[in-house]
Amino acid sequence: MSERKADSRPALDSKWLGREGSIYAVKGKGGLIRDVLIPNALATQLEQRRLAQPITVRDREINYLQRYDIGGGHKCSFSKASSRTLFFSNGGHSLRHSYAQERMDELKGLGLNRQVALETVSQKLGHFRAEITEVYLK
Repeated sequence: MSERKADSRPALDSKWLGREGSIYAVKGKGGLIRDVLIPNALATQLEQRRLAQPITVRDREINYLQRYDIGGGHKCSFSKASSRTLFFSNGGHSLRHSYAQERMDELKGLGLNRQVALETVSQKLGHFRAEITEVYLK
């Protein structure tokens, strides 16, 4: 699925532990390109929204190359979609907090010690230091 390679960074073998799906390379707002694992059913739906040609969109003073007809990257698009579907939203950043907490519990349940689980979640979130991830676990 990926049209570009992720930036070279250390990654633990536990990064995808307990998960299956398709790997996509995504570019974050800071420019870091990293791999993410998308469940296969969702990846199938995503591919149905692939644009014939990428387009350039500008959001929050940053130009993005958009390859799919989805609202990602646009300010408040997650919150609007969540509100339409679930009738509430805590925002996209709260989703990162929930993911970090749930993934930590999942990895510890799979037998990883806290430090390895923390480093794994940190890498998944695109952090350069595991200490940053601690904020997401409160």
